[in-house]
Amino acid sequence: MSILPAARGQEVGVKTDLGLPKFRVEAVLYDYEPVSDRHERYAEFFYGAFSAEWTRGDFAAKAEVRGRAGLFRPYYDGSVWLEEGWASYATPIGAVRVGKLERDFGLADESFLGTLFTANGVTRNPDWGAGLAGEKRLGFDTLGWSARTYGQNDHVSWEDDGRGVESDPTRVLRDGLEARVFYLANKGLWSLKPAVSVASAALDQRDGPGSFRRTDVALDVTATFGPIALLLEGFTRSGERCVPGAPCRLGYDDATAGLVGFRAEFPTVTYRYLYSVWRYRGAEATEQLHLPGVVWAPRKGLAATIEYSARSMRTLSGTAVVKAFQFGLSVVF
Repeated sequence: MSILPAARGQEVGVKTDLGLPKFRVEAVLYDYEPVSDRHERYAEFFYGAFSAEWTRGDFAAKAEVRGRAGLFRPYYDGSVWLEEGWASYATPIGAVRVGKLERDFGLADESFLGTLFTANGVTRNPDWGAGLAGEKRLGFDTLGWSARTYGQNDHVSWEDDGRGVESDPTRVLRDGLEARVFYLANKGLWSLKPAVSVASAALDQRDGPGSFRRTDVALDVTATFGPIALLLEGFTRSGERCVPGAPCRLGYDDATAGLVGFRAEFPTVTYRYLYSVWRYRGAEATEQLHLPGVVWAPRKGLAATIEYSARSMRTLSGTAVVKAFQFGLSVVF
């Protein structure tokens, strides 16, 4: 999983019959420039990553380790973490993977720092588990499926602090289940890819009997026409309903959400706009994020991102708005 999906970068090494590994080293820099509160501006070395991937016959394995100066997240006690690490075996119905796996729920997050789906722990939230993922060609079309189970979270997530179970010191994820099915209708110049995703997990108290189940359902569609893509996603969550006006973890609240995205991808420049909205039913709050951006990749292994973030939260006590420019630079060796 990469913060910059538009620039996965150059891989060193060539896949051969000998099963030689492929290595990848990435460095990401970040600059945050708020529009109003200028004293909060900062620039930093965001993270460095080293990954190795190996394939031989039906067997494959991958590991990606990341590190940075200072804590990774306020709720993760360390500056080095395993972002992804698994071993897999190809079977007639798909690849079986065991280890630390990326989520395969809804649309992948194409932004630099993340949409509200990432802020609430839906995307960019790998965990330990096992799963199966496969595809079947139907003429020019493709039917794909995946099913995964997650046994425990490990606080390696890009969710906002105080939102969900990753930043909750009193609860732990148990018995997580996730499934996704998509159908890609490929018509050459244009394509249509509808999909449905379902996920459910028990959130148990670490030192007590209290537990509840959080269940998510999402429908998404990706339509492309040449270099143009339109992304749509609808989402609903059933969890532990908040009490209006009282402190609560918004990532647990019953909610509905949506995402609309546009992408125009050319040889060296990608233009995109992502709008995500999250309505917290119990808290009676609505959060919105407008995220236009441009990614410039003049050569393989180099990508510069500029995003404008306009994020608002409307609650019973009023509306708060934060606007900022975000600059990212990814260099892959």
